[in-house]
Amino acid sequence: MIDLLFGLVGTFIRWIFIYKCNSKKMAESYNSNTTQEGIKNNLAGLLLIPISIVIGLIMYYLGKE
Repeated sequence: MIDLLFGLVGTFIRWIFIYKCNSKKMAESYNSNTTQEGIKNNLAGLLLIPISIVIGLIMYYLGKE
């Protein structure tokens, strides 16, 4: 379940920033290297979620002062 969450978040982020919302280019990349692209998506999600939580906590505590 957590792998699915990281994969979805990572796919969305990579679609926006790496592929610049170009679904055709993303599909071509997936067709050539399915396993490698899946791993990249999971890593992007795995890194993005904790980073966003830390940034959110920092903003919360700085906003309190």
